[in-house]
Amino acid sequence: MSRTGIIGAIALAVALAAALAYAFWPRPIPVDLAVIARGDVAVTVDEEGRTRVREVFVISAPIAGRLRRIEAAFGDRIVAGQTVASILPNEPAFLDARSRAQAEAAVKAAEAASALAQADVERARAELEFAHSEYARAQALIRSDTIAQRALDQAQLLMRTREAALGTAQAALTMRRFELETARAALILPTTEGDDGAGCCVVIRAPIDGVVLGVLQESAGVVLAGTPLIEVGDPRDLEIVVDVLSADTVRIVAGAVVAIDDWGGPASLTGRVQRIEPFGFTKVSALGVEEQLST
Repeated sequence: MSRTGIIGAIALAVALAAALAYAFWPRPIPVDLAVIARGDVAVTVDEEGRTRVREVFVISAPIAGRLRRIEAAFGDRIVAGQTVASILPNEPAFLDARSRAQAEAAVKAAEAASALAQADVERARAELEFAHSEYARAQALIRSDTIAQRALDQAQLLMRTREAALGTAQAALTMRRFELETARAALILPTTEGDDGAGCCVVIRAPIDGVVLGVLQESAGVVLAGTPLIEVGDPRDLEIVVDVLSADTVRIVAGAVVAIDDWGGPASLTGRVQRIEPFGFTKVSALGVEEQLST
């Protein structure tokens, strides 16, 4: 082997040894370093919620009648004591042929009774005038000792009796006239004319300062007692309602801190759990799975 070949072989051997040494040379391994310290572990339950007014007042009809159209609209601000609705008396019912005939007969009977009572008043007034004249005559005769004292007393008794009879007849006449008005009222028919305010009305007022949250009976019409008419509340007094799985509810206690995110503002809001409803309900999820939830 020539000298050049020997030098080349030696160079190749050195290069191979250097490559093997580089390949098997130990290298440092990158690791993450952190300082170990004690801290609190926060266990959270993440759910979506909805806001609602904490105190909602449902104003209902106190009596049955004809509700006037409610002018208040959703979002209107009202104050305590403000009139929000009014109820008029119901219209009289229609009369069929038999009912109308009976009502007309009752009117005629009441008119006859009133006329009879008027005649009794006239008779009692005439008898009282005669009793007055008899008593005056007896007083004149007693002064001349023409009649006894007993005759004067009888004339006075007759006069007072006739006065009482006249009062009784006048009271009977008044009663018969009221009976006639009652009989005539039964003939009143319903009308389509506007309200003149004579029979108005029961006024319904707002119980608190707040905002109209909903008009449940907007149009005018006949309502029964207890019919919900309008909802009012204070939108500044809100609460958040969250439906949570029953398995997660047992880990939540009243007073726990709540972080409210994605509410529309940049910062997170802080609240506290006010109450946990003591009952659950079953709800079907979007995947068709029945879930037991609590609020």
